[in-house]
Amino acid sequence: MSWERILEAVFIPVAAGLSCWAFVEAWNNFRLLTRGQWTEAEIVGVREDTDGDGDPRFYPEVAFTPPDNDEVRIESKVGRLYPIDRSTRIRVRYDPAKPRRARLEGYRGPGLFACLVSGAGGAFVAVGIFLDIVT
Repeated sequence: MSWERILEAVFIPVAAGLSCWAFVEAWNNFRLLTRGQWTEAEIVGVREDTDGDGDPRFYPEVAFTPPDNDEVRIESKVGRLYPIDRSTRIRVRYDPAKPRRARLEGYRGPGLFACLVSGAGGAFVAVGIFLDIVT
Protein backbone atom coordinates (compact mmCIF):
# COMPACT_ATOMS: atom_id res chain seq x y z
CA MET A 1 0.00 0.00 0.00
CA SER A 2 1.47 3.35 -1.04
CA TRP A 3 1.69 6.38 1.23
CA GLU A 4 -0.91 8.16 -0.96
CA ARG A 5 -3.47 5.48 -0.12
CA ILE A 6 -2.60 5.71 3.57
CA LEU A 7 -3.03 9.48 3.46
CA GLU A 8 -6.39 9.08 1.72
CA ALA A 9 -7.50 6.52 4.30
CA VAL A 10 -6.60 8.92 7.13
CA PHE A 11 -8.55 11.72 5.48
CA ILE A 12 -11.83 9.75 5.40
CA PRO A 13 -12.60 10.09 9.16
CA VAL A 14 -11.43 13.71 9.09
CA ALA A 15 -13.84 14.60 6.28
CA ALA A 16 -16.64 12.58 7.88
CA GLY A 17 -16.08 14.24 11.26
CA LEU A 18 -16.08 17.74 9.80
CA SER A 19 -19.21 16.86 7.87
CA CYS A 20 -20.96 15.71 11.05
CA TRP A 21 -19.89 18.89 12.87
CA ALA A 22 -21.31 21.01 10.02
CA PHE A 23 -24.63 19.14 10.11
CA VAL A 24 -24.89 19.62 13.89
CA GLU A 25 -24.25 23.37 13.44
CA ALA A 26 -26.89 23.43 10.69
CA TRP A 27 -29.38 21.75 13.05
CA ASN A 28 -28.63 24.30 15.78
CA ASN A 29 -29.10 27.15 13.29
CA PHE A 30 -32.36 25.62 12.06
CA ARG A 31 -33.68 25.28 15.62
CA LEU A 32 -32.85 28.91 16.37
CA LEU A 33 -34.48 30.10 13.14
CA THR A 34 -37.70 28.13 13.64
CA ARG A 35 -38.14 28.14 17.42
CA GLY A 36 -35.86 30.88 18.67
CA GLN A 37 -37.14 33.79 20.69
CA TRP A 38 -35.54 37.19 21.18
CA THR A 39 -34.76 38.63 24.60
CA GLU A 40 -32.59 41.35 26.09
CA ALA A 41 -29.40 40.29 27.85
CA GLU A 42 -26.93 42.11 30.04
CA ILE A 43 -23.22 41.94 29.31
CA VAL A 44 -21.68 40.62 32.54
CA GLY A 45 -18.14 40.02 31.39
CA VAL A 46 -15.73 40.29 28.50
CA ARG A 47 -12.93 37.83 27.86
CA GLU A 48 -9.94 39.13 25.93
CA ASP A 49 -7.94 36.73 23.81
CA THR A 50 -5.83 36.86 20.67
CA ASP A 51 -6.37 35.36 17.25
CA GLY A 52 -3.73 33.45 15.30
CA ASP A 53 -2.04 36.68 14.17
CA GLY A 54 -1.78 38.13 17.67
CA ASP A 55 -4.61 40.63 17.18
CA PRO A 56 -6.92 41.06 20.18
CA ARG A 57 -10.39 39.51 20.21
CA PHE A 58 -13.11 40.34 22.70
CA TYR A 59 -15.76 37.74 23.63
CA PRO A 60 -18.77 39.01 25.61
CA GLU A 61 -20.44 36.94 28.30
CA VAL A 62 -24.12 37.73 28.73
CA ALA A 63 -26.81 36.85 31.24
CA PHE A 64 -30.54 36.65 30.58
CA THR A 65 -33.55 35.07 32.25
CA PRO A 66 -36.03 33.27 29.98
CA PRO A 67 -39.61 32.94 31.18
CA ASP A 68 -40.07 30.06 33.66
CA ASN A 69 -36.30 29.40 33.84
CA ASP A 70 -33.28 30.35 35.90
CA GLU A 71 -30.69 32.86 34.76
CA VAL A 72 -28.64 31.68 31.79
CA ARG A 73 -25.07 32.81 31.14
CA ILE A 74 -23.39 32.25 27.80
CA GLU A 75 -20.22 33.45 26.14
CA SER A 76 -20.12 34.32 22.47
CA LYS A 77 -18.21 31.86 20.29
CA VAL A 78 -17.37 34.72 17.92
CA GLY A 79 -15.12 37.57 19.02
CA ARG A 80 -14.71 41.14 17.82
CA LEU A 81 -11.60 43.22 17.23
CA TYR A 82 -12.67 46.15 19.37
CA PRO A 83 -13.51 46.31 23.10
CA ILE A 84 -17.11 45.91 24.20
CA ASP A 85 -18.86 48.30 26.54
CA ARG A 86 -20.00 46.26 29.53
CA SER A 87 -22.81 48.67 30.38
CA THR A 88 -24.72 48.01 27.16
CA ARG A 89 -27.47 45.47 26.69
CA ILE A 90 -27.60 43.14 23.73
CA ARG A 91 -30.34 41.12 22.07
CA VAL A 92 -30.08 37.34 22.22
CA ARG A 93 -31.99 34.73 20.23
CA TYR A 94 -32.34 31.55 22.28
CA ASP A 95 -34.03 28.16 21.97
CA PRO A 96 -36.74 27.86 24.67
CA ALA A 97 -36.14 24.09 24.88
CA LYS A 98 -32.41 24.64 25.53
CA PRO A 99 -31.79 28.25 26.58
CA ARG A 100 -28.01 27.74 26.50
CA ARG A 101 -28.35 27.30 22.72
CA ALA A 102 -28.30 30.98 21.87
CA ARG A 103 -26.74 33.52 19.52
CA LEU A 104 -25.90 37.11 20.30
CA GLU A 105 -27.10 39.72 17.84
CA GLY A 106 -24.10 40.88 15.82
CA TYR A 107 -21.99 37.84 16.77
CA ARG A 108 -22.82 35.22 14.17
CA GLY A 109 -20.92 32.20 13.03
CA PRO A 110 -21.63 30.29 9.84
CA GLY A 111 -25.28 30.32 8.78
CA LEU A 112 -27.67 27.49 7.99
CA PHE A 113 -26.94 27.35 4.25
CA ALA A 114 -23.16 27.44 4.71
CA CYS A 115 -23.33 24.61 7.26
CA LEU A 116 -25.52 22.46 5.01
CA VAL A 117 -23.25 22.96 2.00
CA SER A 118 -20.14 22.25 4.10
CA GLY A 119 -21.69 19.12 5.57
CA ALA A 120 -22.77 17.78 2.20
CA GLY A 121 -19.38 18.60 0.69
CA GLY A 122 -17.52 16.80 3.47
CA ALA A 123 -19.77 13.77 3.14
CA PHE A 124 -19.23 13.59 -0.63
CA VAL A 125 -15.46 13.87 -0.17
CA ALA A 126 -15.42 11.10 2.44
CA VAL A 127 -17.58 8.78 0.31
CA GLY A 128 -15.59 9.59 -2.83
CA ILE A 129 -12.25 8.77 -1.19
CA PHE A 130 -13.69 5.60 0.32
CA LEU A 131 -14.99 4.42 -3.05
CA ASP A 132 -11.67 5.27 -4.68
CA ILE A 133 -9.79 3.16 -2.16
CA VAL A 134 -12.22 0.23 -2.28
CA THR A 135 -12.52 0.02 -6.07
